[in-house]
Amino acid sequence: MKTLFIFSILFSVTCSKERETGSCLLDGVSDGDINAVRLRLAEERERRLLLENDVQLLTLRYAQLQRLFDQAMSPVGFRAVLSNHTTIQTGEVLKLDKVDMNEGNGYNPALGVFRAPVKGMYILSVTAMTRGDGLQVHITLMNGDKELTRLFSGDVGSGRMVGAVSVPAILSENDNIFIKANLLNVGFYGRYFTSFSGVLIHRMTE
Repeated sequence: MKTLFIFSILFSVTCSKERETGSCLLDGVSDGDINAVRLRLAEERERRLLLENDVQLLTLRYAQLQRLFDQAMSPVGFRAVLSNHTTIQTGEVLKLDKVDMNEGNGYNPALGVFRAPVKGMYILSVTAMTRGDGLQVHITLMNGDKELTRLFSGDVGSGRMVGAVSVPAILSENDNIFIKANLLNVGFYGRYFTSFSGVLIHRMTE
């Protein structure tokens, strides 16, 4: 509208001057011609608004794709170890307190739980050493209420024994993985001999 208003003023001024000489640029221009110009300007304005909207949508989509790309390129993996000897009871979760790698921030040492940040195939590993005081290690690696694998390490006299297990698992986003005791008293030797780790080896889409 502003452009059309200025356009009309310019032609009016031009005509007011040129009529003195007997000619005007608007002479012979019908109302239909003027309406056609107005319609064309309105169409151009609408087309510009549509293009601006398309640019905004494309910018938003690009930002979404950039976030997905960053997620796809970011590694996921963790390793936590037990710094001190400990004993847990049946159904209790083993909380490994020393975290020396936590790419993707999936492992929570306060809970002893690894929450998968993305869906994919993971390799999960557990190593456990008995304390050498007659207590055995009998544990289950859990995904929520589903068993993934079990580990047993017996205690022979005053000696210490080590058990280890690794398992591939397809995890969904936000699956909770943890180690649960299966016996009344499960004793673990600390000093970094007991560990829990996992790494994403292949991302998967829905």
